[in-house]
Amino acid sequence: MNHTEKHIPEPFRFNAFKHHRNFQLMALADASEELIDQQLAPVCNNYVDVYTGVLSPADICAEIEMLLKKICVFEKDEFTGWLRSNRGYQELRLSDDSQWIVREGIDSVCYIHIHPARTGAHHIRYKGSTLKTVFLLKMAGFEAPQLEDVNRLRQQVGLSPVARLAAKKGILKCFQEFFR
Repeated sequence: MNHTEKHIPEPFRFNAFKHHRNFQLMALADASEELIDQQLAPVCNNYVDVYTGVLSPADICAEIEMLLKKICVFEKDEFTGWLRSNRGYQELRLSDDSQWIVREGIDSVCYIHIHPARTGAHHIRYKGSTLKTVFLLKMAGFEAPQLEDVNRLRQQVGLSPVARLAAKKGILKCFQEFFR
């Protein structure tokens, strides 16, 4: 069981450490560098969509369950048939106007895989390496990170150095959006 699975009810698969800002902030309080690396390693230079609203992971799952039951596609066979009718995924809008992608999960128990959509309310998008960097900066106690601090931490976890930091872009923008 990974760090987030205990917070997610069956039949859902949702990596809250990767996709839920408030969960990430709580988890960072006691996370290790190894946990951050483990949870974000698969995404490194891919983009990660992060939900920034007030719904908890359990609330998100409950709302999606309610929506799926309302259209009679919550049970596995109906759910997978519904997904196949639309290229293997569907998009749902929740009560806070956030948009979520539902796909088929990789195991038979947690067959509903969810993550935030690329667009919509309460959403930010960053490269996995950027998220990993800002999480490590926060864990190290930096409030106003400098280029040398950033590159030292990136080197420690096997990431390439960055040439510069721009106030309204990339690492610094992500740092401000997460820890404002």
